[in-house]
Amino acid sequence: MDRDFVMVLPGGRVPARFVTLEDGTPGVEVEGVQFPHVTDEVPNGIEGNSDEQRRVIDGLRQRFRITSEPSVLAFDVE
Repeated sequence: MDRDFVMVLPGGRVPARFVTLEDGTPGVEVEGVQFPHVTDEVPNGIEGNSDEQRRVIDGLRQRFRITSEPSVLAFDVE
């Protein structure tokens, strides 16, 4: 399932990769950190469950000036 793509966020783009997580579930790797690929609340999203995941999501929100803070960070695929 590993496939590179561009994650499109409000205000910017970041390279990312669809991956398979250790438990066999679909995931997304962004800035070297793997996240569960969330599709039940939004078409594509990532959710920060660990401190490292939350750090990356918080950094993306700051960099791209995303002011909303839902638990799932939604994105489009390019």
